[in-house]
Amino acid sequence: MVKQACKICPLVFFLGVIVSMSVSLAGAEQNDSIIIDMLAGEPVPQEMMLDDLASVRIVYLGEYHTIKRHHKLQLDTLTGIADRKPNIALGMEMFSADQQEILDWWQSGTEDVAALIRKLGRKHWTNLQDYAAVLYFARNAKIPIIGLNAPDDFVRKVAREGLSGLTDEQRRILPKGFDKIDPAYDKLMRIRLKVHRAFHEKSLDNVVLAQAIRDAIMAQRVISFFESERGKDAGMVVIAGSGHINYGFGIPERVQEHLRYNERIVLASESGELKLSEEEKKQAMPVEITHEDLKFIQRPIADYLHIIPLRTETPEPEAEETSQEAFLLQNTKTLQ
Repeated sequence: MVKQACKICPLVFFLGVIVSMSVSLAGAEQNDSIIIDMLAGEPVPQEMMLDDLASVRIVYLGEYHTIKRHHKLQLDTLTGIADRKPNIALGMEMFSADQQEILDWWQSGTEDVAALIRKLGRKHWTNLQDYAAVLYFARNAKIPIIGLNAPDDFVRKVAREGLSGLTDEQRRILPKGFDKIDPAYDKLMRIRLKVHRAFHEKSLDNVVLAQAIRDAIMAQRVISFFESERGKDAGMVVIAGSGHINYGFGIPERVQEHLRYNERIVLASESGELKLSEEEKKQAMPVEITHEDLKFIQRPIADYLHIIPLRTETPEPEAEETSQEAFLLQNTKTLQ
């Protein structure tokens, strides 16, 4: 059971600013969303946020992979940026670099997303259909879609065996500096990984390294795009799990080491919408992550945060208690 006064996931722990907002969230309807400028500490219109996002080279959209509201925000943001700045690409965690040929095939044709899923086979992203609107818009708007991710079996092998389990061929795809991990990010990862029954303290070194490798490979794909001929004057919207983006850790931090481009991070709150499946409940350990536990980070979680009021209707008695575990499991489950 998660013991915290507001039962809010880590995305919202950082937001003391919300307490002083002139807009009352408690009385709002569940579908009433607010965008918070995290530096100004104030709600802003979506159009104002989009104007700002269109002014930078890279926009990172962090998500909980299975929340529909997040996918709607992605579509609205992508279309808004494309209207203002047509020369952009879309980088997606949902495809690995070795699937780019299949992704290019789909982008050049008229097949539906179901056909793309069939072509990808068993290694397709589990809920890829949820991204259909984003994928169709990008294809119709001639926005190139770039697969960013590392192959899951590669990352899982590192999580289980460390670097010693990799072949020489696999080692060659490791980006330079992949094992350089921000100490604050390392600490945050270890706090969050406590939710997994399968992970023990002695195995966390490899798990953290595996996450860092995934981040490094995705960052390298972003960098490679900008260094290519088609990317030299373009912008990019990156869609990835919040755990690869929040606080500027992971992908943004690694890209910034090579490219000093202006960037923005946009996240959406979980707000009680994410629930544990029966299988995830079996994997989860009770956790307690407090506001104080995250004070060491000393930076805003994002530039903009899209929030709705905390959902209070819970079909199951324990549903309200498992929100945080659901967030933690979703952001680290591919390391198992």
